[in-house]
Amino acid sequence: MEQKNSSKVRALIVDDEDGSRRTVRTLLASDPDVEVINEARSASEAREKIAELRPDVVFMDVAIPGVDGSELSLCVESRPYLICLTAQPALALRAFELQADDLLVKPVLRQRFATCVIRAKRRIAERLVAGLALQIAVVADAFNRETKATGAETPASYPSHMMIRIRRRMLSVDVNDIAWIEGACQYSRVHTKHGEYLLSRTLGSIECELDPRRFLRVHRSAIVNSANVNEVRSSGDGGYYISLRCGRTLKLGRTRRAVLPLLAVAKGDVPL
Repeated sequence: MEQKNSSKVRALIVDDEDGSRRTVRTLLASDPDVEVINEARSASEAREKIAELRPDVVFMDVAIPGVDGSELSLCVESRPYLICLTAQPALALRAFELQADDLLVKPVLRQRFATCVIRAKRRIAERLVAGLALQIAVVADAFNRETKATGAETPASYPSHMMIRIRRRMLSVDVNDIAWIEGACQYSRVHTKHGEYLLSRTLGSIECELDPRRFLRVHRSAIVNSANVNEVRSSGDGGYYISLRCGRTLKLGRTRRAVLPLLAVAKGDVPL
């Protein structure tokens, strides 16, 4: 079995017409994130190559010989992202029978094709991250079961690193390097000693993964690392401002006064 190249999306082209396969290959050639690993001319050949090569995405004409709802659907443990192509719109129903993820009508427009590939790359990346998360969850569950079986008790613990996905790379950031985290709707920006990272995650979801004794929600749109707090001062009208070592000053939300004692412990000079 061929080993997967983790740096690129691996594609298989399935079509019984040489010209159609050549067209798809040409369109994919301009995308540096995609690698065409092989081609197939029939459903039976496609099944064999999918099982052997385990591509990330399959571009397949629904009219090739031997295709039906039970064939390419897809008899491998890890189902590839399936993009069906057809020159006959009347055959579009067959794509649904095959549980296709997307459909392209021939002749394929370059812009429509590019949009389809972008969507495929995003979904494949999400599947990869979800798979990693599942593996971590399985290991954690096994550890917890073993701990309970031995009767050992462990204190609540939080990850020492935050995993951040940047395009197709996973970056591990030490939580000690985080100064503060800024939230806006469905996105969060993590400010660290080494740079900033934009995540498509809510501030609330990130907060659940951080030690509440160290990372304090000081505003509906901000979490600070207490180790990076330089000063907390009163505004004189009942409000408070938090100065961070990075030079940023944040306002303490009026509904977040409960964190003041924790900041007092951290700094020892908060005018309560």
